[in-house]
Amino acid sequence: MNEYSSLLIRSIELARREANQGQLPFSALLARKGNVLIEAGNTSVTDGDVTRHSVMNLVSRAHQQFSLDELKQCTLFTNSEPCAMCSGAIYWAGISRVVFGCSGKALQQIAGQAIDVSCRDIFKHCHPTIDVIGPIEEELALELIMEFWPHPS
Repeated sequence: MNEYSSLLIRSIELARREANQGQLPFSALLARKGNVLIEAGNTSVTDGDVTRHSVMNLVSRAHQQFSLDELKQCTLFTNSEPCAMCSGAIYWAGISRVVFGCSGKALQQIAGQAIDVSCRDIFKHCHPTIDVIGPIEEELALELIMEFWPHPS
């Protein structure tokens, strides 16, 4: 366990709740100084909109509620590495740090279809750059993903 584990585990639990409610098993939360400000799930199934990833939902709400200066002090936690679309939204929102559970590579191996570029690769081309921590608690994050997209042994 490290200093980010408890909030990442909370994100994984939120993703499990989303999956149990018929959504895709992804979630995001925004925290500042260890306090959760916003939580969001993936609503692409119920909204019928492929852009309604959990990170996109969170960034939309965060941008409405907080200033750019406030968002720069925040960390985004998500159970799975942000995709290219979500990484762009994180950058434009001004969020300075991302902590994720399972890597995009691991997700792709289990779920299939993906844009094969890591958030690190995107963020290293951004100015200012975004601090990326992960994968952490990957085994726990992958457990949920494997339950949702089961593969034969």
